[in-house]
Amino acid sequence: MPSTRDERDDMDELTAFGVRLEDDGPHPFDPTVEWWNESWFWDWVDPDGEIAGHCRIGLHPVQQRAWIWLYLYRRGEWIVIDEPRLPYAEIDVPRLRYDRFGLRFSWDVAQRLRRGHLRVEGFGRVLAGPRRGWIVPVGVDLEVTTVGPAHGIGRSTTPGHGSDTYEASRFEQPISLDGRIRFADQELPFTGRGERDHSWGPRFWNIEWTFVAVGSDDLRLQCAEARVPNAGRFALGYVLRERMTAISDVEFDFHFDDDSLERPVSGAFRVRLDDDTSFRGTLETISAAEIDITHTFVPPCRSIYRRALIRVHRDDGGAPLLGWTEFNYFPGGPPH
Repeated sequence: MPSTRDERDDMDELTAFGVRLEDDGPHPFDPTVEWWNESWFWDWVDPDGEIAGHCRIGLHPVQQRAWIWLYLYRRGEWIVIDEPRLPYAEIDVPRLRYDRFGLRFSWDVAQRLRRGHLRVEGFGRVLAGPRRGWIVPVGVDLEVTTVGPAHGIGRSTTPGHGSDTYEASRFEQPISLDGRIRFADQELPFTGRGERDHSWGPRFWNIEWTFVAVGSDDLRLQCAEARVPNAGRFALGYVLRERMTAISDVEFDFHFDDDSLERPVSGAFRVRLDDDTSFRGTLETISAAEIDITHTFVPPCRSIYRRALIRVHRDDGGAPLLGWTEFNYFPGGPPH
């Protein structure tokens, strides 16, 4: 139990949007739901937009498999580890720890909703840059510290993402990161900012979505829109200045170029907040990579699922925001 007013105030702030301390860990799952998913995600970028990356660890307990990806970016070069079919039985679930066949990863929570340590080490394939096609050693060793509340919207009731008998939910949280990142024969110190999320519940993947998470010294912003067949459109997110305010709606005016990975998206977006203020920004894409999620769709198929490192130029004249946008859509419509 917290012993001082400062500690109580800190806990009240961290959990202001209904996320509990215990939600930082794994949750019970429905053994009858084949596509039950629990995942942890982190992204990061340095202050110059030259070194960046993102990592996802996902568990599919009913399918008895785990999935990790690590995408690293440095000045035009992309390196990726993507292992979607690791044996679930080999994962030490409380720590998300795995160590076999040259691949190691773990997520150790030091203080729930406050601090943790992400480690990944293995061999990745170079997707873009002068070493394209090479297999090289890569890794991250990052201390993750949260810098604001965990933003959630409560128990999920969205068709394909909710459960009547088991809790299903998610949260997003702004973070800072410090540590080291390895690119082949170079290990570099890293300090930057980013975003993390944690979600659990049924996962009906046959949907389309757009997501933005960006930040600067004075502002953090996360917004997303999902379009769910037979359930409509959903928008959520937050803006963090002195305090965190939830988003009431978001409008994406994005233009996509399916033939380009360097510049796959352009345009602007606007968010409206619960306090009747708004934010508008225009995207400058730095670089992007396509992620393989074909195995998540029923039936399996290709979509346009990409994550782009971006700089957002603010209409209010403030310092540009660095971060990410990701989007998934089906050129011929969602599979049935």
